[in-house]
Amino acid sequence: MAFFQKKNDDEPEEVSVERELKRNKMFGIRDLIWCIIIVVVFLMFKDKLSGGTLRPNFEETQFGVIDLDGVEHSFVYADAESIELRTDLKRFDRGEQLSGQETWNCWSGEYRNGEYGEYQLYVQRRLHNFIVVRNDDGILAFNIESDDTTKQLYEYIMEQRGTPVQ
Repeated sequence: MAFFQKKNDDEPEEVSVERELKRNKMFGIRDLIWCIIIVVVFLMFKDKLSGGTLRPNFEETQFGVIDLDGVEHSFVYADAESIELRTDLKRFDRGEQLSGQETWNCWSGEYRNGEYGEYQLYVQRRLHNFIVVRNDDGILAFNIESDDTTKQLYEYIMEQRGTPVQ
């Protein structure tokens, strides 16, 4: 006697409708469970998957950028030697990174380039606008949220300093 019996190809296998419905229901539930697991994992790790984000910190007399590590880099409006809005981040030579993190969507840390020397850069790479602040502590370049929001922040800072925007 053989372990496996050869089926005759001419004879169709009898399958009940109820059995097929149960089988389809079981696969549907399994697929739903996998989808739920994938969504939960994505939500748990979305900041790590997206590379994190930079966060602003507004105060009455100063502004700060909280980097990917949670460290705040701030300046007092009145103490800034100069503040400029630049619109060329896509062509900007950020130079060499000395410390910090680079993700697919952010540059965050201390850099050195030919234009600024050593400076702090905290930008979202998808944007074009960024603000450059020079003060006694050095140079801080950053942007937030969107190009429009960055421009509005620049205008707000200039207003707080009593300097008209050109």
